[in-house]
Amino acid sequence: MSAQRVQQTNHLGRINLRFALTAAALMVLVLGWLVSALGQQTTPNPMPPVQDAPAPGRSTQTQSPDSLPKQGRTPAAATTKARKLNCKHAANPGKRRFGCKDEDFDREETLTADWNGARAEARRLGITLSGSYYSALQTNASGGPHQVWGYTGQLTTAVDFNFEKLLKIPGMSLYFSDLWGTGSNLTATIDSVFPVNPNYAVGAHLEEIYLQQKFLKGNLTVAAGRLAASYTFAGLPVFDNYVSLAINPTPVSLLSNDLSYTGPPPGLEWGAQAVYNITPVVQVAAGAFNTNPNSAANGNIFAFQQGNKGVLVTAQLSYLYNQAPSEEGKQGQYTAGFFEDNNSFATLPNGNGKSDGNSGVFVLGQQTVYRPEGPGTSQGLTIWGSWAYSSKQLLSSMPVFGGTGLSYEGLIKKRKRDILSAGWLSSLTCVNKASR
Repeated sequence: MSAQRVQQTNHLGRINLRFALTAAALMVLVLGWLVSALGQQTTPNPMPPVQDAPAPGRSTQTQSPDSLPKQGRTPAAATTKARKLNCKHAANPGKRRFGCKDEDFDREETLTADWNGARAEARRLGITLSGSYYSALQTNASGGPHQVWGYTGQLTTAVDFNFEKLLKIPGMSLYFSDLWGTGSNLTATIDSVFPVNPNYAVGAHLEEIYLQQKFLKGNLTVAAGRLAASYTFAGLPVFDNYVSLAINPTPVSLLSNDLSYTGPPPGLEWGAQAVYNITPVVQVAAGAFNTNPNSAANGNIFAFQQGNKGVLVTAQLSYLYNQAPSEEGKQGQYTAGFFEDNNSFATLPNGNGKSDGNSGVFVLGQQTVYRPEGPGTSQGLTIWGSWAYSSKQLLSSMPVFGGTGLSYEGLIKKRKRDILSAGWLSSLTCVNKASR
């Protein structure tokens, strides 16, 4: 333990600086939100009141811009389809988070279009099919014995059965997804603390398989089956823009400290969760998951109990700033939550001992601060910050994690969907390097 204690002392000697940097990043995020909120309140809205939509079946006559009063002309229509901030990739099962499978996507969002009408007909019947292929070629700019190239590929397919259409059961559906992964483990080759890719998993693996039911006019969603905590909890939409498991889909410290939090690829757990929209801007979510470490490392293992005990419980409260359908301000999302796991964990540094229970908290936020194309568009600058803490350093390889960054969509005018992202990540690690 002496080497471990020396390493922890060295890290703790620098932790105050890391806390200060992380706190500064979160303060910048809050300042960005305040600037956006104050700008929205102080800037007069030149747009006239929105008129009610005509009744179904009633014909409408389109007026030319010249026939409208000069002060009553409306801006050009939004270039992006209106969609929840967390569901920008509704057509892509490889990036589809929980709650987004119900979002309709157009054939223009897919490479293979409408399959000569087959996809639209299947959706009309209540069956939505989707697939995607992901690939990444990466190398290490520094670190490791020498520069190494690594490739990761992932083919993902999914099908959603809408039982409201198929069986006339209101609000019920069944979701199934799987993947086939190829490539090499660059993270292990260069001995990186932060995993360099969130999609590395060689071979065939099952992804989420769950039954879902909606209540209260769609405001309450309950699901049970094979689920991933990281697909619902402790995540932000902006994290999908990063090609690193360090922050996509959730701060990696949560996965490192509790393997049961891991999602595909390649892991899953039996579990149940609920997401409730208290108001259009306030959302609460809670879930309970099995703690089988073998299943967390391989989604093809269906055993409920296999040397594990207890349950992982996690919950979060989110403020969805300017995300209501009628809002035109700059969007943001702010989330705070916790996890509690009463399973038995191996103690650090060598795993020779056992200790029951681990817990932690997380705080995350993102805010769009610049949007050159105006309301209804996604181009612009978004800043974000994250912080996570686990209570037991004896069990947690990353008890403290912090990060901040920015993401700009449409930096090049002719390529408005391209995204440039940068981030700074830091963690307190409690791993005995001498034992490797």
